[in-house]
Amino acid sequence: MKRQLVTIQKCELNDLDLLHQIAIQSYNDTYQYLWHDKGTWYLNQFYKKETFEKELSNSGVFYFLIYDDNKAVGYFKMIEDVIEPYPASECLELDKLYLLKEGIGKGIGKIVMDFVISFAKEKKRSILWLKVMECSPAKFLYEKSGFIQTDIYNLDYPEIVEEFAPITTMVLEL
Repeated sequence: MKRQLVTIQKCELNDLDLLHQIAIQSYNDTYQYLWHDKGTWYLNQFYKKETFEKELSNSGVFYFLIYDDNKAVGYFKMIEDVIEPYPASECLELDKLYLLKEGIGKGIGKIVMDFVISFAKEKKRSILWLKVMECSPAKFLYEKSGFIQTDIYNLDYPEIVEEFAPITTMVLEL
């Protein structure tokens, strides 16, 4: 069977409903096990529709939807944000990258990472960085893409399962 085309589309305000739906569903698909309450507290804190709407209007925040065969299967978010010790003008953060269950295991992560790296270069950024849960299978994708671990600490959020609290900071010098 021929592989269908994966496309990546920058989100605009008119994509808000779809983006919010994909964000909630993909987070639930990925990380419910991290939480005693299956992520309810976290989603209520960080996944409000109003937050997405505000960020879509921010020129330093970039959301993208990921499509496989014209079906939305994930999203990612990039932020013009600094990480020490690098100058702010050189840094771009990959803040979120989530796929729905049906998007996993198809090579889409690699396609997205290639896009992210190209996007950073287009923005004239030499430092791409991210944070990933230590227990996340996505950490392997980032390592394969050349990211190096620079820090690890425990998230201090209510409801998080302690054994899953470690989060890693990773950096890729372009």
